[in-house]
Amino acid sequence: MGILKVSGKVLLIPLWFIVSIIGVGVKLLVHMVAIAKKILGFGIVVLFIGTVLCYQDWIQAAFLACMGGVLKFIVFAGEFIDAVMDLFRERICALILG
Repeated sequence: MGILKVSGKVLLIPLWFIVSIIGVGVKLLVHMVAIAKKILGFGIVVLFIGTVLCYQDWIQAAFLACMGGVLKFIVFAGEFIDAVMDLFRERICALILG
């Protein structure tokens, strides 16, 4: 029985490495998307203000506001996946050490 526990823990080590590498990639991607969101968000706000002040076209302004909401949702989804990957990695680590 003890041999099966040890062999199971040894088999979880490569999975932990793979999940850790994927987690680092997800963190990198989320931070890149957050930077792009800030740049695009600034552009969308400028376009929103310009559209409202110059053209007073509320349909285009609503479309730009929706685009800003989509940008926030994309970053939220990335952060959620990042948190899930961290939780999964911690659970595997607890199984290996415990």
